[in-house]
Amino acid sequence: MGLTVALDTNIFINVKNREEPYYRYSRRVLEAVDDGDVKALVSVIVVAEMCTGYYMFGDIEGEEEFLAYVLTSPNYEIADVDAKTADLAGKIRAEAGVRLPDAILIASAVLRNAYAVVTHDEELRKAEKLVRIMTAREFIASLGL
Repeated sequence: MGLTVALDTNIFINVKNREEPYYRYSRRVLEAVDDGDVKALVSVIVVAEMCTGYYMFGDIEGEEEFLAYVLTSPNYEIADVDAKTADLAGKIRAEAGVRLPDAILIASAVLRNAYAVVTHDEELRKAEKLVRIMTAREFIASLGL
């Protein structure tokens, strides 16, 4: 499938921490990526947020496993922040009122023509005129999985 979705940090955290009620659907999103059903776009902001959590809890092994996972899988693309992304993120932050890390995630998704941003952060819906914002459950349902 040629579908690309941008993943928010909370999708990874839901799975890592087995957080209900989101765990089941977030896990299915990551499984769909691992199975090659979809491609995942992961902003460097998401990488930084995940690494922060691992470092805060002294889980260096977990941090290394996470990085190896997203950096070596052919189904994950890491989205760097360049000037074009930063400019669009600034516009999104100003117009939609989302936090800057979220604006960067959304800008990355828009510039790479992602089908949707998959998140459990309802605040991101403020930018829904730019890109689809879907929960993991909504996204899995849209795939018919």
